[in-house]
Amino acid sequence: MEREGTLTTELLMAALVTILPLCALDPDRTLGKTEALPDSVYGFSTAKYDVRMRVRFPAPYQGKRLSVYHSADPASGDCLSTWTGVSGCIDGFVGALAVVTFAVTRADSGKPAAASIREAVTVVEQSPDMAVRPPFNMTIKLVGGIGSDLQAFGYDESPVPEVKRAAEREAAKAPWRRYRQELYLDKDRQPFAVVEWLHTTTRIRILRVDAPASPLANRR
Repeated sequence: MEREGTLTTELLMAALVTILPLCALDPDRTLGKTEALPDSVYGFSTAKYDVRMRVRFPAPYQGKRLSVYHSADPASGDCLSTWTGVSGCIDGFVGALAVVTFAVTRADSGKPAAASIREAVTVVEQSPDMAVRPPFNMTIKLVGGIGSDLQAFGYDESPVPEVKRAAEREAAKAPWRRYRQELYLDKDRQPFAVVEWLHTTTRIRILRVDAPASPLANRR
């Protein structure tokens, strides 16, 4: 957990929290039926692959457990930590989410690709009172050509006394981070996409999408 100057900023965290195959999730329960913003869909092409990237923006969490649910057992949810690769639960998550799903097909046949997506993420800019977050890397192994990436920015309000939670939620609206995310397929040295994100506790949004590997990338 990042240690900063006030109770809110001591609790505030930011991460690409987990990577799960889309086919294993129950979309309605994972994302919620009420979304804060419409979906965004982007298309990219490389010499070997075509990529469709869909971004969904669930409504912000206001003190609920941060969980994902699996289609195989929709009654059971896996609670998530806001640190990559760390298990644990956040029972009173306050913050915003973005769910990115990738559908990758082979350019020559249109069949689902047996590939992986590598992410290289750096913080470009942030609130001056937040602790520095070093660059980090992650890999999404595609299942049937599909992979998913869940982003979260927020904090666990469980340790905060109930009488102070409203004030803490208001104070937590101020911190922010801007990320640069480079996306690569397999061992490619050239990213097929570079995405800039802005994270706050009330909203995660995309600032910019570039496609160095293909000038034909498009947004729908």
